[in-house]
Amino acid sequence: MSKKLIKNANIITMDEKVSGDCMIVEDGRILAVGMERKLIAEKVKDADVVDLGGATVVPGFIDPHGHFFISAMAHKLFADVSCHPVGKIKSISMLIQELKYYGKKHSGKSPIIGFGFDDTLAEEYRMPAAADLDQVSSTRSVIVLHTSLHMLSANTVAMQKAGITDDTFQPECGRVYYEKGKPIGIFEEAGAMAPVVKKMFSAKMLFSVMKAMEEESERYIQNGITTVCEGAGNMAGLYKLAFRQKRMKNRAIVCQSLKVDGKLPERIKYKSGKHLIDGPVKLIADGSIQAYTAYLTRPYYKNHPSRPKPEGYCGNPGITKEKLEKAVDDIGKAGRAFAVHCNGDAALDMVLDAFERAPHANRNARNLIIHCQTAREDQLDHMKEMGVLPSFFPAHVYVWGDNHVHTFLGEERGSRIDPIGSAVKRQMCFSLHNDAPVTEASPLSLIWNCVTRTTQNGKVIAPEQRISVYDALKGVTCNAAFQYGVEAWIGSLTPGKRADFVVLDRDILSTPAEEIKDIGIKEVWVNGLKRAEG
Repeated sequence: MSKKLIKNANIITMDEKVSGDCMIVEDGRILAVGMERKLIAEKVKDADVVDLGGATVVPGFIDPHGHFFISAMAHKLFADVSCHPVGKIKSISMLIQELKYYGKKHSGKSPIIGFGFDDTLAEEYRMPAAADLDQVSSTRSVIVLHTSLHMLSANTVAMQKAGITDDTFQPECGRVYYEKGKPIGIFEEAGAMAPVVKKMFSAKMLFSVMKAMEEESERYIQNGITTVCEGAGNMAGLYKLAFRQKRMKNRAIVCQSLKVDGKLPERIKYKSGKHLIDGPVKLIADGSIQAYTAYLTRPYYKNHPSRPKPEGYCGNPGITKEKLEKAVDDIGKAGRAFAVHCNGDAALDMVLDAFERAPHANRNARNLIIHCQTAREDQLDHMKEMGVLPSFFPAHVYVWGDNHVHTFLGEERGSRIDPIGSAVKRQMCFSLHNDAPVTEASPLSLIWNCVTRTTQNGKVIAPEQRISVYDALKGVTCNAAFQYGVEAWIGSLTPGKRADFVVLDRDILSTPAEEIKDIGIKEVWVNGLKRAEG
């Protein structure tokens, strides 16, 4: 691999000890960063020159939490039924029309699967029932995945194939809705959804998986993401195959889930360890706020109009306290870290309590709280004390912020969703994620979300939680690398690290806050190779 001189650049290294306007790259690594005149005199011989014309360079963006595989499937193999403002669906009638169109376009016996529907953004404010989806097909399975991935709807055929025809199925965690002893086609949380999901994928779909991952890899690259994340599941073998077939342009962090029997997943071993990264063990403590399944200490502000909850309803945990404490202890005993999905503050209390009680809890393992949306000030103090690190989901502010304030949580709790400003004040190492495909993987949009905290109705919520552009940039670069223990080779433009970087069409640090989401990506480099050009 030839030596390259990247010159005439505004380099934001994310390393306070390193600065300059040019960078030398050789064999996939950053050889040097400095001021051009001095650096050329000392280091450059026979280098290929890349003149960036004053463009801004930042480290390659790291997605610290998402579901890359599901996002790939959603883009290539599922019908897009996202609700406005994310997509175009506004009602159940529009949903049915879109699924019918998709079914005609993809004829055959395979399931018709829609992803992205959100009942809280639809006119009817409800999930479709089996009776609705039976209008799409009475011979093929029809399944609609809620945008949160914590709920789904199924037609009669899909429920029959899953073996759910009466009210005998009662999951330990989660809920199936029944009327007069019959399922109506709405399933909340993984335990309830599992029988339907197991029957969801056809052989025809699975043949397309590698191509779907290849196309998704390119989509992430176009958004400047040089390291993707598989935030749950047990798909290490799938990623190894994708890398062997050269389908992936990005690096990948894979967080494997605790097994059904409670045993830990095996560590990922791969000859090219700096491309396929073994992440923490994934646990799930609760559900989604917009699905009314997150576990809160105080009741939801307003009851759900179509799936009414009992008085004082606070949601439910996604795992028993006993199983959570055992998992945390087993993970610590194995010298590993955990990444726990927590949306509600009661779920976070449960995790922190389990961490304190577990005899083998490892406070040096960079354990993560994923989403951390309703974390209280006292909980952030507790997390910092125990070395537990937050990964926030600030896209919630724009997409659901208005509903958080007026429907789900009320003004006090809803406005301070994703309290990133509080984390910055405590000097906590936080990261930022989109939870793709819940929202599109877009680090620049995340930075905009953090800096402006503007909802889709144009309201700024909890302005005291806004942070600087530089601090937000940390959340998708150096901080994200640190959380996953890979800061020795990615996350900043430091000599010796891998040459993963993004060329922007303007200086992100001087761009007006409201324009940050519109910054263009000119080039993306991974391991010293240009992977995309805008």
